[in-house]
Amino acid sequence: FQAEDGIRDQPRSRGLGDVYKRQHIVCPTCSSSFKLKIKSQVKNEVKEGTLICRKCNDKFKISKGIPRFVVDQTKDFVRTEMAFSEKWKTHHQNHHAKDWIEFQRKWFLERFDWKSFSIFKKFLKSKNNILDAGTGIGNSAKMLAVNKSSTVFALDASDSIDFAYKNYGNISNIHFIQADIRQLPFKKSFFDYIFSDQVLHHTKNTATSFKYLTKFLVKSGFISIYVYNKKAPIREYVDDYVRKKTVKMSVAECTEFSKDMAYLGKALSKLKKKITIPRDIPLLGVKAGTYDVQRFVYWNFLKCFWDESDNFQRSVGVNFDWYYPKFAYRHTTSEVKKWFRDTKLRITTLNEIESGISVTGVKR
Repeated sequence: FQAEDGIRDQPRSRGLGDVYKRQHIVCPTCSSSFKLKIKSQVKNEVKEGTLICRKCNDKFKISKGIPRFVVDQTKDFVRTEMAFSEKWKTHHQNHHAKDWIEFQRKWFLERFDWKSFSIFKKFLKSKNNILDAGTGIGNSAKMLAVNKSSTVFALDASDSIDFAYKNYGNISNIHFIQADIRQLPFKKSFFDYIFSDQVLHHTKNTATSFKYLTKFLVKSGFISIYVYNKKAPIREYVDDYVRKKTVKMSVAECTEFSKDMAYLGKALSKLKKKITIPRDIPLLGVKAGTYDVQRFVYWNFLKCFWDESDNFQRSVGVNFDWYYPKFAYRHTTSEVKKWFRDTKLRITTLNEIESGISVTGVKR
C-alpha cells in the first residue's frame, strides 16, 4: 500500500494486515482497493483503524480487530441482525460448549453426506480461499480452518462476530469480518469454497442472496448451503400466524414467549410417549409411522423446540432464533434445485430432512 498518515508497511504473513496488503478485501460499494489508516496494531494484526476506498472514498472502521462493512440500516435488516446479536449475547456460551460443537459437527457431516471428517478435511485441502458466509459465533469457521494452507474469511452481519473473534481470533488462517452477505467486500470469482449453513433463509430474498454468493466462486468452485424446508401445512399456517405477532415484539417479550415454547417442548418431551399413525394423511402432510409425541407436534403443528440434553437456555435460544427475526423463509427441494440450475451449478449432494435442505454444488 502507498503510505498514508498512520500507515505502515505490513510484514508478509497470515495476519489481517497482510490481507489488506494483498487486496483480498475490496470496497463493497465499488470493488476498488483500500487505503489503510492504522490507529493501533499488535504484531501484524490491525486492531483499530479505517479503510478508505481509493475510488469512492467510502470509509469503514476496523475495531477490536474486525473490519466493519455493514451499511444497510433498513428497518427489516436491522431487526433481523439485532435478533442474532441478542441471541448470541445471551446464548453464546451454550453454543460454544463442547457437546454442542460435537453435535453440530456430526449433524453437518450427516446433512452434507460426508462419511467422515477426515474425508471432508481432504476435500478442504485443495481449497485456498474459503468463505464462511454467516459464521455466527465462529464454530463453523474453526471447522473450515482445519487445513492451515487454506485461508478462511468468516463473516457475519450481527454482533456475534465479536464472540467469534474472541474465541477463535488467535487461529492464524481465519479472518473475521462484519459484513452483509448481500454486499460482500471481495472481488468476484475469488473463493474455492463457499459455506453458508442456516443463513440464507434469514436474508431479504433467499434466491437472490444465493445467486449473489455464486458470483464469488471460481470456476469449478464449490458451494454448500442449508435452508429451511417447508413443513406440514398446519405447521406452516401456525408459523405464519404466530410470527406475524412475534416479529413485532420487543426482545424481552419474544424471549419470554420463547421460554413458553421451551417449557411446552419440555413438557411434551417428558411424556416419553409414542404415537403411531397407521397411514399417510396427505392433506395434513403427515406420513405413516411411529413418532415421539413432542417431535410429532413439533414437525407437524408448532415450533416448540426442546434440547434433548435438557439445556433450557439453549432451547430458548433456538426458539428465539425462529420467532424473532423478520426473515425466516421456508423452501421446497424443487425451488432449491432451480436455484442451482439457474446459476449453472451442478448439484453433487442433496439431502432433505424435516428441518431443512442441505445441498452442495460445483460451478460449471
